[in-house]
Amino acid sequence: MITIEIPNNYEIERHYILSVMLREFLGLDIQVQCLDRQDSQIFVKNDNYKRLIIADGLFKTPIEQWLQPSSLPKQPLPVWNLNTNLRSIITVSPRIPVIYGDDPNNKNFFLSSEKQIYLGLDIFGSSFFMLTRYEEVVRLERDQHDRFPATASLAYQENFLDRPIINEYLEILWGCLKKLWPRLRRKTRQFQIHVSHDVDEPFRYAFTGISDLARQGAGDIIKRRQPLKAVETAKRWLQVKGGKVEADPYNTFDMIMDISEKHNLKSAFYFITDHSAGAIDGIYSIKHPLIRQLLRKIHKHSHEIGLHTSYNTYQDSKQTQKEFEILKQVCEEEGIKQHQWGGRQHFLRWETPTTFQNWENAGLDYDTTLSFADVAGFRCGVCYEFPVFDVKSQKTLKLRERPLIVMECTVIDKRYMNCGLEDNKALQIISTYKQWCNLFNGDFTLLWHNSRFLDSREIAIYEQVLSG
Repeated sequence: MITIEIPNNYEIERHYILSVMLREFLGLDIQVQCLDRQDSQIFVKNDNYKRLIIADGLFKTPIEQWLQPSSLPKQPLPVWNLNTNLRSIITVSPRIPVIYGDDPNNKNFFLSSEKQIYLGLDIFGSSFFMLTRYEEVVRLERDQHDRFPATASLAYQENFLDRPIINEYLEILWGCLKKLWPRLRRKTRQFQIHVSHDVDEPFRYAFTGISDLARQGAGDIIKRRQPLKAVETAKRWLQVKGGKVEADPYNTFDMIMDISEKHNLKSAFYFITDHSAGAIDGIYSIKHPLIRQLLRKIHKHSHEIGLHTSYNTYQDSKQTQKEFEILKQVCEEEGIKQHQWGGRQHFLRWETPTTFQNWENAGLDYDTTLSFADVAGFRCGVCYEFPVFDVKSQKTLKLRERPLIVMECTVIDKRYMNCGLEDNKALQIISTYKQWCNLFNGDFTLLWHNSRFLDSREIAIYEQVLSG
């Protein structure tokens, strides 16, 4: 049994992050005691003459400054060079940004003896800051879709968005624990790939009319000067309308499932069930016979079905619940049963902690939205799934967050990172994110839309990411 003595303020917040880091991530048996002290102290039952003392930072914030700009980390962040003190710790880089804590340039930042270690890095406060998305409640920057952009985040501004910093903090914590108590054992983890597909457009032509075809053809001929493409589009449209849905270019579900099965993976397909913002939410109905047939096929092949909440749900608890109820009703009618239900917000549209609470209220088991649309990486600073915390209502939720690491269009498309499909740049970047997840036996969560499996180069990147 590990005992942690903590200061007697922010008790709910401290209990949450201690439970996540020590119980959830490391699998340790802990008890927490609140005392009148200025730091956190850890000791082990039956070996309590040794101590690990960890500095306090975030939780020293006066209550009137909580969730205020003055409580945010001071920039630029200082950097601690692990090579000076802890060479054997697994990290992406030995240069560790100190989100909260003491000055690493002070000789007392890390003190180690046989019986005691003092660590000036506020592991628990910094981890709470990243996992709860604390800064997104405080900072007001938003993009055209009312999303918190990567460029406004501390991780982007301090150049650690591309590394799972909280996994690195966890390894530092574990290294200190093992140095004092070598017999400790942690939870065993295995690297996993979670691949998912937001079904914005299940079919290109199945639900479009003659006017849409005419508009597309005119654009091909007049604007893009590609008359042969206009002819090919018309042929495909007629085939699909004639009942040959396998001719629809966005009907890539068999291909996706075949690729996943080849790599012993299960794909998750997240469907839109209502249209809170009109056409931006797609033009198909989850109740249409073609979609019902698709749902049955996915379930028959033992892949997952989930919810892709519509554009305006991110602030709307009732609409979120309505859309989940529609999905469950249709699946029940089709004889589809699953042990868990999860999904993702359309356009990665998210408001912390409102959207967390929406999903909790609806009864969903997990969300996997939290990556930035404009820059891929570790928005929550971690590649492990974790229980979420509402920083406004001060409570741990049943909902779990499975952080999204890469969305394909974030890396490839011009409007975002603009890596394109040439010279392997996109593949190299995505593979690096995957490598860091693997380093910590974490979860590499990848989003690739079904409507993107058109260009052979993009399909090749996708397959290489899964197999490499």
